[in-house]
Amino acid sequence: MSGVAGIVDLAGGPVERAQLERMAAWLVRRGPHGLSCWCQGTVGLAHALLRVLPVDRQQPLTLDGTVWIVADARLDGRRDLVGALQSHGRSCSLATSDAELLLHAYAVWGLDGVQHLLGDFAFALWDSRQQRLFCARDHFGVRPFYYAFAGDQFLFASHPDPLLAEPGVDGSLYEPALADFLALGFNHEQERTAHAGVFRLAPAHLLVVEGGRVETRPYWELPTEPSEPPASWRDAIAQFLWLFEQAVADRLRGERAAVLMSGGLDSSAVAAMAVRVLRQRGSGLLTAHVAAYEELIPYHEHHYARRVAEALELPLQVFRLDDYRLMEHWNCPEFREPEPERVRIFDRRLADTLGHPPAGTVVLTGQGSDGLFSSLRLRHCRELVRQGRWGQLASDLGRYLLSPGRWRRLYLRVHWERFRGRLSDARPFPDWLNPALERRLELRQRYQEKIRPQYTAPRGVLRPEAYWLLRSPVWQTLFEEAAPECAGVAIEPAHPFFDLRLVRFVMGLPALPWCADKELLRRAMKGLLPDEVRLRRKTPVAADYLGAHLERDPRPWLELFRAEPGLDHFVDVERARQALEQCEPWATVVHLRPFMLNFWMKWDAVFLETHRKEVVRV
Repeated sequence: MSGVAGIVDLAGGPVERAQLERMAAWLVRRGPHGLSCWCQGTVGLAHALLRVLPVDRQQPLTLDGTVWIVADARLDGRRDLVGALQSHGRSCSLATSDAELLLHAYAVWGLDGVQHLLGDFAFALWDSRQQRLFCARDHFGVRPFYYAFAGDQFLFASHPDPLLAEPGVDGSLYEPALADFLALGFNHEQERTAHAGVFRLAPAHLLVVEGGRVETRPYWELPTEPSEPPASWRDAIAQFLWLFEQAVADRLRGERAAVLMSGGLDSSAVAAMAVRVLRQRGSGLLTAHVAAYEELIPYHEHHYARRVAEALELPLQVFRLDDYRLMEHWNCPEFREPEPERVRIFDRRLADTLGHPPAGTVVLTGQGSDGLFSSLRLRHCRELVRQGRWGQLASDLGRYLLSPGRWRRLYLRVHWERFRGRLSDARPFPDWLNPALERRLELRQRYQEKIRPQYTAPRGVLRPEAYWLLRSPVWQTLFEEAAPECAGVAIEPAHPFFDLRLVRFVMGLPALPWCADKELLRRAMKGLLPDEVRLRRKTPVAADYLGAHLERDPRPWLELFRAEPGLDHFVDVERARQALEQCEPWATVVHLRPFMLNFWMKWDAVFLETHRKEVVRV
């Protein structure tokens, strides 16, 4: 994971190198192995290098002196890509860097080259012959790409700060994004940020700057057509394992990697496959890390993580969440994030569990599996009934009910409690929102629409719930939390369950018998994971963990709380105080949001006032 930045003067004026170098300096946390800038007339490109492989080269790069690129990229399926490029006469090999492969792809296919790419990437390519800037972001938005306008200049960067530090960029707060955070927990607008003048390039979108105009458009959508279902469990497992192995292997390109394990099935499966890949290679160091409660709440993930680590012969480091103090960094400006964030117990001290590795360590996660395998069994059965496919219904239900450990994982008590209205995943709608803001943005209606998803999807999608979840804007927040700026150490997060090849395969499978309760993943892991983990029930962290922290921890941040100018535009501060003092533990996560927003506003204002002459606030 590297950092990129750049400037294009839309009016045809020259780019000043000093301005470009000023923007590049903000990227050092993303790329500690070197900064480089290149300017030519109306354009300037900057790059901060994070070297994961010896082949990784300082950028900007060019192959012919006419087309230049800066990229934050890790390409998958390189063998197929290189073969396709060589068939078009390009001189490249498996040793060619990802950035150079992107240049070759552009030379062969132009803007359509993005259709031939797999992996995580955000890049900007300047074609001096066409006087065109071509930018693109990967299919799920794993790598960030922000842009802004300052007068006649188009600016872009891997982080908002290089843009916000430029005086011509509008740094005022974008009201709907902050209202979404307060009412829903995160910003639901994929192309907007917390600042009015800073935009995101949405996942699976490209951006072209040409002739003084800026255009964005999508280049890919989630697959909607069902695939031919595997003929047997053996075929399904073999195909899944092959794709899963490719997904993990392509993310283990360095000599050192870590895996963040929770003790659950998803991250444990990633760890098992990573061990398998490295043993086949005969080289590479892998360590496992778990963040878990041992005393504060009855949540024993560390026990299951240890069982997996023992079975895989992996060194394991445990980060005790019990030692965390709620909001312990409330008064530290260096912990300011690009946007207001939810309370994260991991925080930046999670870097300690990585053993302060050298920059460039790949960190594997199990993120994405819940969405990828998401399935509603009742919906599937209703559809078969509607089609009159009674034989298929009986076959699917039989294979589902007879799977190993099924009767322990029917979650009957959970379903009964939900039926009686005693259990709900929905958070309360906050009554401390500014009434005028609530009415103007119709937040109550928006809340109802978002917390009760209809799982709408194009015709032909077998599992609309998976389609809906994989397209959720929440991934923007989760990916940003794993970025080097938030983790506090230069790492390269990698998420195998977001591998496009794996997604295409699993999205083409029906709920039963393959996806319900992740049945395919459970069966594929037989012999690779202990059955104690492979067949265990899904046990999400207790909903009241924040409440437990709030009850135990001292609250200097609350006692010394002072509302920032403009907070009352969003929140009735006194009601927010009362709500936090009186709420049930499970609702703590909602009623902490006004205080999280206040701290973010405080350090955001300090940042802007420090780096700009004029600051416009709400």
